[in-house]
Amino acid sequence: MQRLPRLTAGLVIICAVLIFPQGQLYSAIPYTSFSFDAWGQPVVGPAPYEPIMLIDGFDILQEDRWSMTGYSVIPLSQPYGLAVDAKNHLYIADTGNNRVVEYDAQFNYVRVIGDSSGPGRLSRPQGVFVHDDGRIFVADTGNNRVAVFSPEGTYLQAYGKPESQIFGIDYRFAPISVVVDHRGTLFVATEGGYRGLVQLTASGEFLGFIGGNQAGFDLLWMLKQIFFTEEQLSREARRLPPSPSSVTIDRQGIIYTTTISTNYGQIKRFNIGGVNTLAGRDYGARFLRTGVSMFSGVVVDDKGLITAADANTGQVFQYTPNGDVLFVFGGRGIAAIERMGVVHQASGIAVRPDGLLIVSDARSNTLHVFQPTEFAKLVHQAVFLFEEGRYDESAEYWREVLRRNSNFDFAHRGLGMTAYQNERFHEAMEHFYLAQFADGYSDAFWWARRAWLLEHFDTVIIITACLWIGYQILNRLFFRWRPRRKRDWDQVNRLLGDLVHAKTILVSPSAGFYDVRWSNKGSWLSAVTIVLTAFAAKLFSLYFTSLIFMSVDRNRINLAYEALTFILPWLIWVIANYLISALKEGEGRFKDVFIASSYCLVPYILIMIPLTIISNVMTNYEATVYHFFHNAALIWCGLLFFIMVYTVHNYDILEAVPNCVLSIIMMVVLGAIGGLVIGMTFNVTDFAFGLYKEVIFRVFR
Repeated sequence: MQRLPRLTAGLVIICAVLIFPQGQLYSAIPYTSFSFDAWGQPVVGPAPYEPIMLIDGFDILQEDRWSMTGYSVIPLSQPYGLAVDAKNHLYIADTGNNRVVEYDAQFNYVRVIGDSSGPGRLSRPQGVFVHDDGRIFVADTGNNRVAVFSPEGTYLQAYGKPESQIFGIDYRFAPISVVVDHRGTLFVATEGGYRGLVQLTASGEFLGFIGGNQAGFDLLWMLKQIFFTEEQLSREARRLPPSPSSVTIDRQGIIYTTTISTNYGQIKRFNIGGVNTLAGRDYGARFLRTGVSMFSGVVVDDKGLITAADANTGQVFQYTPNGDVLFVFGGRGIAAIERMGVVHQASGIAVRPDGLLIVSDARSNTLHVFQPTEFAKLVHQAVFLFEEGRYDESAEYWREVLRRNSNFDFAHRGLGMTAYQNERFHEAMEHFYLAQFADGYSDAFWWARRAWLLEHFDTVIIITACLWIGYQILNRLFFRWRPRRKRDWDQVNRLLGDLVHAKTILVSPSAGFYDVRWSNKGSWLSAVTIVLTAFAAKLFSLYFTSLIFMSVDRNRINLAYEALTFILPWLIWVIANYLISALKEGEGRFKDVFIASSYCLVPYILIMIPLTIISNVMTNYEATVYHFFHNAALIWCGLLFFIMVYTVHNYDILEAVPNCVLSIIMMVVLGAIGGLVIGMTFNVTDFAFGLYKEVIFRVFR
């Protein structure tokens, strides 16, 4: 009787495995895969690649006269650069063993390239490239050269340090990656090569540098240049731009590079003029990484898809030909153990025509082979068809992608572009909105708006004319001949009168703030009402501004955070300005500063609410108008704050300027003290809670 339940359980398990094989497949993938939404946030999705093989090199046999068998096993040691030839053979720059290892298309060991002695002996090679004619170019780092071997593995020649005054006598030539174009020109990435890639002709002549990075802005170095003497500057370490970490070339002969130790422009694509044609952006996972990106390798497949590996995170990033991210997968393991698909230190990457990706791991001395899943193949084909201009064909694949992963925003972008190209602008707007693709939404909306205006232009003109005529008639019959009396709103309602006083602030700021200080205009209640109304205007703009001008993801708006970033800085300003003014003989009371500072927010209310509404009928072509009024609101508020300072405290302009500067500095100090107090409070709370749990555990265990 006891066997029956066991038999039943066994049958259930077998049926589950047979019915749900894919679930078993994806559960075996040891990493989370995701894409990014329009705001750079990770969105988990199906795995685009799955690991299928782990290569450790224990099948590599080399002659050893001291061994009983005549051979010894020498596994991989710090594998770096990878290359694939026309026969799908894999070449590995086995840095720790001073050799290049070749595997065939089935990943069986073939041979070792690199002589044991003589001119063909390698030293710490970090890069390898196989030319179309079969020649093997090795970035022989330790020997400061590029070594060239024949297809049979025979040493042919070497490219050493260029003998050119332009190259520089002290400039180091230690190649770490190399590619060769169809003309035979070499592009070499070198250690510390802050000038960029070294270009050499087939005969070894130096052509110049290409693909250099920018040093960027450094405030500390700028201050040193201002205040240090020439002797002091000469003792300072030179601030140099980061150097390319790898180089690759596509079928069209376009050069791609990666750069380590930077979180901006990690991948670049250079045309024949040396101009980067990829958008400058952060190509890494900014919300997931710790430290800076360490992009160590990049490859481009036949469809133009760009794939790069990050040594810092162990992740693999894949992009469209335009640099838009498609997938991120992989990642470092918690423990330094060898596990298929877990890359601890990505040091090189290669791609085969059949789609297989190979990533080298210099820390675990292994290679990881990944194959694309059906989901990735659908996306790749959709991207390829779209880039070829075959939009209707790509739409079929995008729909299938969305059926498998409804959160894949890039599919909505593809469908939106397909609808846009077919002049279905309203449909395009819907897809672009779902993808939060502002530029596409703006273009589609421009054409939809144009079509609507062409269809209803006469109606709009007639309605506008009728409204103007009606206003003129009403004005002549009812308003022009009636005497206008100035109403005292304070007599109607004190709060209403205080709010109407904002009109005086806008028209004549000095008189308005003077009345706040000396005529008791304004109140605590009116000030709080204005501040809350301004905060409501901010929320209104966040939730109802057009997608084209949105600065945040409205689905992730945190009301508490927005309140802290809007109301709290205003309150800290009030406190800081009052404290500084009290020390600088200012005549304003805390109540005066509080009320007057609230009136300074009125322009923000008056401009942002209508601007938010109008933004929904604007496109990128009117972006200048939108930003003008948005900035005008902020500048107007800033001017009112300044006028408030010298009016309420009875300063002249020269006294108000340092007062405002010191108030801002005091705001920073108060913010730092507040953050420190909050942090210490959390620490004390955690300590007390931990102590409580420890006492309870020891008393009642």
